[in-house]
Amino acid sequence: MGERVAIYARISEDVLGLEKGVERQLREANELVKARGWTVVAEYADNDISALHGAYRPKYQAMLEAAELDKIDRIVAYQLARLWRNRRERAEAIELLSHRRVSITLIKGTDLDLTTPMGRSFAAQLGEADTLESELKSERVASAALERAQAGQASGHVLYGWERINEFGRGGKRIGFKDVLHAAHAEIVKEIVERALAKESLSRIAADLNDRKVAPPRLAAGLESRPGRPDTWSTSSVRSIAMRWANCGRRVHHRDREDEQLLPAEWPAIVSEEQQIELRTFLGDPSRRTSRSGARQHYLTFAPDIARCGKCKGKLRVVRKRGHPTYVCQDNGCTGRRQAWVDDLVERVVIKRLSRPDARDLFRRDDSGAAQAREEIRVIEGKLLQLADDHDADLITREQFHRSTARHRARLVELEKDAQKMMIGVPATLVAELVGSDIEERWHALEPAQRRALLAAMGFELELVYGARGGPGFKPESVRITFRDNSVAGP
Repeated sequence: MGERVAIYARISEDVLGLEKGVERQLREANELVKARGWTVVAEYADNDISALHGAYRPKYQAMLEAAELDKIDRIVAYQLARLWRNRRERAEAIELLSHRRVSITLIKGTDLDLTTPMGRSFAAQLGEADTLESELKSERVASAALERAQAGQASGHVLYGWERINEFGRGGKRIGFKDVLHAAHAEIVKEIVERALAKESLSRIAADLNDRKVAPPRLAAGLESRPGRPDTWSTSSVRSIAMRWANCGRRVHHRDREDEQLLPAEWPAIVSEEQQIELRTFLGDPSRRTSRSGARQHYLTFAPDIARCGKCKGKLRVVRKRGHPTYVCQDNGCTGRRQAWVDDLVERVVIKRLSRPDARDLFRRDDSGAAQAREEIRVIEGKLLQLADDHDADLITREQFHRSTARHRARLVELEKDAQKMMIGVPATLVAELVGSDIEERWHALEPAQRRALLAAMGFELELVYGARGGPGFKPESVRITFRDNSVAGP
């Protein structure tokens, strides 16, 4: 039977998923094994997986398990770099294979007898050269990526909302590109942001885009459909578009990493930075995800900033009492009023208040504090960028870099919260549409989340009065309503 051979093949990157590099390695390995008179007992191939940072390679691990179980005598690979790029992984494998008396043959190389000290040393030295090559390449790639980020250039494919204009030099070689607004797609992005800011549910936005036959990003880019995944707008795709910093002309470098940076982008913005910050804060609110506020039908429940129990100041919830949905104190049951009566009173009071000439005054808030917070945010972002440059130039230690970065990022979180608190929370377009004519019709057309946002922006506060006189029917005086200007409202 001869030596039992396991063939291993791997390539780090296979953008198109064609596996041609792996197929070539397997073919040449089989030709070598046949010429040597050995027997192939197994083939292992990991496609599109880098070995530099010790990423999990399922087929590689299966091959080592076969060696551990004494099922193979030799491994044939195209180059040693196909087996190892990582120092720790290489040392562990050499130890295992030498113990199990498994040797290595390289198609573009030599035979490595791992049962001898010289063979193991030679494998380690060859492998170290591969590791050095990979690390230098990784360093060059990282440096180029940082340079592109600092220049505000896009990384990867063009995003939905823009189109790419390529620049060519002599001989037709591409020497650069520029991303400009795609008129139709940019309008869709702007629409998504503005509707989400108006507290319209993402599922409703997605459904409307699908009803209008608006092509989703993948189809708009001319890409093929994916098996098992409908090419339509979904809540997640709408949210993904809405949350992008790219919308306001900002570029993220090292996303979700410790050294993440938010930098100016060279492509034109679709919406303002203030809009994007407000929307990201709203959509990223953990309480919104857990409470399903976009789907909630009772806009006065679980919102102590606009509606609460008059005794314990707790949140309200809706339960059925005597066959009717009723607002009650969530924690203690101190108070309770029939939902239909309370909602009717709220709508009549709000519509009446919005009909007054001074209605817009309720929405006016001093945003100078927000502007100051945003300016400090820009200053800190500049400091973070300078820290990264100083660290790259070895002007500060790694410990100094991480300590300073952590302090600045903590301050950024505080400033982002301060800026959001000082913002109105609803877009000016929604206020403009609601204040004026047809107020009642416009109010009823709003979703619960939109109504709740407007009430909060108006400084609306409702209390179920504790100890109010009972009796048949609804007593409006058992519900106290006030607005930001401290006026007590009545129907």
